[in-house]
Parts: sequence; C-alpha cells; structure tokens
Amino acid sequence: MPSSRVSPELRTLSSVAPSVTREREQRSGGRAAAVVTGLLALMVLLGQMTLASAPARAEAPHSVNVTDTSGEVDPEILESRLVDVDFRRDVDLVVLVLDVTDYGFEQSQDTALNDAAVAYSRDAAPELLAADDDHWADGTVILALDPENRFLGTYAGEDVKLDDRGFESVQDAMRDKADDGEWEESLEDGAEKYADLLDRPWWQHPGVLIAGLVVVGGLAVGALSALGLRRAARRRVDDALPRFEGVLAKHRLTAAAASTLPVESPYAEAALSDYRTYLEKIDEATQLRARIPAGNDRPWGWGLKGRQREQAREFESTVTYLDDTDDDIIATNDLLHRLGGWRAAWDRELQPLQDSIDALDSALDDGEDISAEETAAVADLLELSSDISAEMGELTTKLEADEIDPDSALERLDTLTTELSASVASLQGLRISRLAEDDDEAEVMRDASWDADLEHEERGYRSVRGRRHAMDAAISGNPTDIWHLSPLVWYSAWQHESNSDLESHRNPSSSSGSTSGYSAASGGFSGAGSSSRF
Repeated sequence: MPSSRVSPELRTLSSVAPSVTREREQRSGGRAAAVVTGLLALMVLLGQMTLASAPARAEAPHSVNVTDTSGEVDPEILESRLVDVDFRRDVDLVVLVLDVTDYGFEQSQDTALNDAAVAYSRDAAPELLAADDDHWADGTVILALDPENRFLGTYAGEDVKLDDRGFESVQDAMRDKADDGEWEESLEDGAEKYADLLDRPWWQHPGVLIAGLVVVGGLAVGALSALGLRRAARRRVDDALPRFEGVLAKHRLTAAAASTLPVESPYAEAALSDYRTYLEKIDEATQLRARIPAGNDRPWGWGLKGRQREQAREFESTVTYLDDTDDDIIATNDLLHRLGGWRAAWDRELQPLQDSIDALDSALDDGEDISAEETAAVADLLELSSDISAEMGELTTKLEADEIDPDSALERLDTLTTELSASVASLQGLRISRLAEDDDEAEVMRDASWDADLEHEERGYRSVRGRRHAMDAAISGNPTDIWHLSPLVWYSAWQHESNSDLESHRNPSSSSGSTSGYSAASGGFSGAGSSSRF
C-alpha cells in the first residue's frame, strides 16, 4: 500500500527496545523456561513411577463361541484369534453376528440390537442367560454386531460387567474397523478393549495418571500458553501500528475519493456507505492505539492479561478493515470515473464470474448418474456460461474504447450474475428432487445453502457489486434473493455441504451415544450392556 514518509515517532514505535528492557525480558523468559523445564521433568518422573507398578494377571478366555446368522464372518478364523486375548479372569467370550430384522425389530429402533440379542439367547442359546432369565449369565462377555443395520453391542453377566462408559469404550474401539467393513478385526478390537478394561488395576487406570499430572501439566501448559499469547498480542500490535500509520497517511486521499464519487451511481452509494463505516473505524482505532503502550514504553508483562490481548485483537482487526476499505473506496472512484487504476478495479469486478466459468468442470462433474432434466439443465448452463465469458470480454473492450459507461457495464455484470444464479438455482432444485427421498431430506439439502454461503463468503471477494447487492438486500429485508456473486463456486460449495448433511441425516449413528436398556418386547430384561450405531 502506498504510504507517506514514516514519522520519527513511528520509527520509535517500531524500533528495537532499549537494552535494559531487552535484558529484563531475557531474564524473565529464562525464569519461565526454567520453571517449565522443571515441571516437565516432574511429569516424566511421575509417569515412570506410575508405569513401573507390577503387571496384572492375564487369563485366556475359558471358552470362545462365535455365532454368525448373517454369513458375514468366518467363525473358525475369528475364534482362533480370540482365544489369544488376555483377560484378567476366566470368562466365556461370546460373539453374536446377526440381523435385528430377523427377530422382528426395526433398524430405526435404538434398542433393536439389545432386544435381538435377548431374543436370540432365549430361542437358541439359553445358556447365555442367568437362571432368573432377567440377566446375562455370570462370567459371560458378549460382543454383538449387525453389519446390515450397522449396530454394535456389548453385554455381560453381573460379575464381569463394565460401567456404562466402559461398554461405550468397547464399542468405540470396534467402530473404525466396522465402518470399513472389517468385521473380524472390529470384533477382535472389541474383545481386546474389553479385556483391557475388565478388572483393570487402579494403577493402570488413566484417571490415576491424569490426577497425578493434571496440576503439573496445567501449570506447564499455562506457562507456555501465557508466553505464547503475550508474544502474539505484541506481534499483532507491532504489525498493525505501521499499517495504521499508512491508513492515516492516505486518509486525505480516501476522503477526496469519497467526496468525488458520482452521487447518481448506485455503486457509489455502496462505496459511500463503506466510507461512513471507515470514519467510525478510524476513531475506534485511534482510541485503541492511545490505550496501547508504544514499543519502548511497553512493560515486559504487557500482553499477559486477557484485556490487553483483546485490545491487540481489536486493534489488528480494525486496522485490517481500514487498510482494505480505503483501497476499495479509491478503486471504486477510479472505476466510476475511469481514472488511475480503474482497469485493475474492473478486473476485480470480473473475477467472481470468471471464477465461476473456471469452476464449470469441477462443479458439474459430481460422478453420479443424473436425470434427463439435470442433463438438459447442465447443457443450458454450459451454453450460458460460454455466452457470459464472451460478453465479459466485449464489455471490457467497450469500456476501454469509452463505448459504454462504467455504471452500465457494472449493471450488465449484475444481470449476467442474476441469470447464472437462476440457472444454478434450477440445477440445485433438480438435484434435490433426485437425491432427497422425502420432504425432510429435501429440507436438509436446502438448509445446506446457508453453510455454502459462509464458505463462499470466505473467498473474500472485494467487489463493489457484491457490497451493493448486500446493501440492497438489507434495505429490502429480503436477503434470500437468488443471487450469488460467483454462482458456480457457490454451487460447488453447496454440493459438498448438502452431500455431507444428507449423509449425516441418514446415518446419525456416527454422533449418537450408546443405548442401554431393552424394549417391552424383551419382557423387562435387566441385563447389563448397551449398543450403538456405526
């Protein structure tokens, strides 16, 4: 950014601190490093003391029984793997691979696997049940899997049961391999996790190590974090100060550009709105700067307090806004009068549409079989994009030859953007109709538009056309008009978001916790265990 001659005061602000400050900072930093080193050494010593305790007893399962009613695993191979799992007491390890629908339960029922395991045991394996028919048999550990309906389950007799969190941990250990369809590996991981948790000695419990290290670790992390946050706050200020001086140096030029904007232009109105906010931000930045000590007067501890770090962040973000906005105001004035760097400003207005043209292939090739209606819509979109590309070149030529005024050229770009947005919206509707199986799924896909808007905005187009549209939408109170500054870039983002949201809607299991308990169909069964989805 152009700037005026740097003042002596600014040189002082950005100069190296005096040697006495530097020495004080080095001494304090050295003390902090020594404290952190000592804390880390204590953490290592405590960890070694914890891990040095005597090992626990290891017992192979008393028996291993694999039953697969779905034909998804090889019982013989799986049994040969599971007999080598070390438990800490005799257990009868049972694996059930079944389909809950074979026992009359729906995939939508959260307790379907729990109930199916009970139904199977009562019908085909009563030895898995206790004498009261209300609990699992003592010494029995059951791992259950429904590959078709994507359920995982863990159940156990009262003498070998885990707590609820333990059952969930076993299912978590099984989940990754189950997601990949590696059924034997998933069940083996579950058995090993159960063996690790059952009768685990207190000295091997993670909570013991955590309790011993939490204070020491917290102090170490706190010290490192405080030093890091302090450095970041000071760096923000030191980087923002010269930028703010540049903004102040260019303030007169920015004010002149704002005062000469053509008042009849709707795009000028958008730039004038930016200028009004710019003036407010100048005052805010000036007040913030007055509260932040200059480099040579800044104490070593400045930046350790949360209030000071917040001041640094506010100052940085305000200066960043000012540094961008003064350029935007000047560029808009240049473009509307065709002065100075107007050609670069015009290219900035073309960029969103050009990005859409460039995104054609990636946005329209989703690797799926599309409907005939979508095929026709894609063909229309390709033809429209070709026409838009050609017209953008014609508008540039006319502007350079003074055959069209800038406002008219910008209005034409807005019209092209509206046409492309409408074409993309039509394609979006057809895609929703093809993929959504009901009204709820259609709503999920439409709602993904908001996430796509956020992703789209992050591209940071600094376009006066975009600012004008946002201002008009705010005034009209209807910000949902079909208009995207770069429609095909937006559509590509929407495809990604809607695919992800639809998958999550159809398979909520990835974020669901374990379900304990049984339905009325199990006759009030009370055995320990739970299930979850994958």
